[in-house]
Amino acid sequence: MQRSSENSLNSIATPRVYASDAGSGSVFGLWILPLILSTFGVVVISTMTGWSLSSPGLKQAIWFVVALGAFIVVTQIPLRFWYRYSPFLLILSLGLMVLTIASPLRVTVKGASRWLRLGPVNFQPLEVVSLMMMIFFSRFYNRIRNMWMALIITGLIFAPFALVTMKQPDFGGLLMLGGIVGALFVEKYGFLLPILGAGALSPVLWYLANYGYRAERIATWLDPWTDPLGSGYQVIQGLIAFANGRVWGIGLGRGQQFLPEIHNDFIFPAIGEQFGFIVTGTIFMLFLFWTLCVFSAYKRALPERRIAIWGCCVAVLLPFFINLGGVMKIIPLTGMPLPFISYGGTSLVFMWVRIGFLIRLIKEPEEDD
Repeated sequence: MQRSSENSLNSIATPRVYASDAGSGSVFGLWILPLILSTFGVVVISTMTGWSLSSPGLKQAIWFVVALGAFIVVTQIPLRFWYRYSPFLLILSLGLMVLTIASPLRVTVKGASRWLRLGPVNFQPLEVVSLMMMIFFSRFYNRIRNMWMALIITGLIFAPFALVTMKQPDFGGLLMLGGIVGALFVEKYGFLLPILGAGALSPVLWYLANYGYRAERIATWLDPWTDPLGSGYQVIQGLIAFANGRVWGIGLGRGQQFLPEIHNDFIFPAIGEQFGFIVTGTIFMLFLFWTLCVFSAYKRALPERRIAIWGCCVAVLLPFFINLGGVMKIIPLTGMPLPFISYGGTSLVFMWVRIGFLIRLIKEPEEDD
């Protein structure tokens, strides 16, 4: 059994004669582009919040180091480990989700219980769930040929996660989990059944979208100026920030002070205000180039690994578009962080774990699968 002896970041990016036969250029882009985005995120957060010992900027820098360490570790873990233990890890992740609604460890912020307090760290189990779902279902769909059987089992497995996510409540998290699983299903079985299913479930989705806090968010999305100092405040201030920045921005550290969640969910409007369209457009292009690198690797990869590569790509791009759509008033706000850039240790670490798993998918020899 052939094994790779590569143990460093440079050796990961160096081409080998593997069964996947992925181009070295695309593999290099898979980690260097997120590295640029993450470094930029640390710099921007630091300029917004300062460099004190308790500042989000310093904490994000520490989490960035942890994330890179996790990335390197995951690139060294054989795929068979993830596939063999993914059912147990998926069950464990469900247990962590349950703790967010029925545990003294839960942390409630603005009426939502989505985090666990583990000592000095707040941990969001949704990141673990999305990763384990992607790994589990990518393997599961490769083994199940019957589309209807796959659909039924998917629904049975997904249902408890959906119930717990709605109980938190976290409609944006539910959309992300459903989007990842749906994308994997489409890659394997095609678009027809998901389109029919979405049509059949549209009344249920409409009810969920118009119930409770989600109805307020949709009303705010349609016309935030009806409550400019309340529910519409975030959206309006985000649009003002984009308008202030124009093409070149108003300068590093010179953003207006009324933008809420400036280093979290609304970091993209803050970047737009300080750096202008030039930098926000560059961020969009970096994600586009990263997607092209993934597509190149996808086309060259072993057929049985393509669904997992596709899943990794969707798991990164989906929160990216959900975040941008919310802050740019294209879709209702859901509280989704901007991948690699927004403040948040759990999000940053698990984004880099996905990158490590993606590179392992591409570079591991066929006989190790």
